[in-house]
Amino acid sequence: MGLEHRNRLLRAVEADILAQFSARLLPVELRKGAPILNLGDPVDWVYFPDGALIAIMSETPAGESVASALVGFDGALGVFEACGSRTSFQRAVVHVAGRVWRMRASAYRELYDASPNLRTAVHKHIELILAESRQFVACNAIHPVEGRLSRSLLDGLDKSDPDTTLPLTQEALAQMLGVQRTTVAVCVSALQKQGLLRNGRGAIEVLDRSGLEKAACACRKALQFIRQEIYSSHSESCDA
Repeated sequence: MGLEHRNRLLRAVEADILAQFSARLLPVELRKGAPILNLGDPVDWVYFPDGALIAIMSETPAGESVASALVGFDGALGVFEACGSRTSFQRAVVHVAGRVWRMRASAYRELYDASPNLRTAVHKHIELILAESRQFVACNAIHPVEGRLSRSLLDGLDKSDPDTTLPLTQEALAQMLGVQRTTVAVCVSALQKQGLLRNGRGAIEVLDRSGLEKAACACRKALQFIRQEIYSSHSESCDA
């Protein structure tokens, strides 16, 4: 298989440099629900989603969990840890099945050193993840679940295949939002009655995207602005 891909970070790499690493960049199809990393795992691989949607789960000592980030076309899993502690302090699970490109962490470090464009793209990704995490803290504490659910569904569509259907169960959505499944069921029912979505068997189909945008909490527009500002920046990144 060639190196046709849609991942934002891989697309940033200079073509001649990426070609040198083509044999070490492997396509893998991930199934829904598959664990990618667990707490304390060594980060031996870096994953660049190309259709799959990966949820990074933050957990309490009691075992409660909430999705602190979604990684899709716009980013990668393991890019910070592979150059840092090389240990995972979070759990990562596939929420939407699909393809990823994976590379050994050692090869990724070589690619990172060789590509100025990749370093810039990774710095932007890290900045965005931090900004999103800070925004989610306020969002989870202040905004109603229905608005947060609408935002999360739109974010999921943005970061995975450009379709109208997300193969997510209400249980998965509850984990993403840090609420009970019954709470998600009530919110999904309310949005369905408004004609914004359809709740199928293990999937949510968005029927009215513009209407769902209006139903989303204010963090949706705030995050879109932040992403645009970060992605459009032409400043050179600092050397690692």
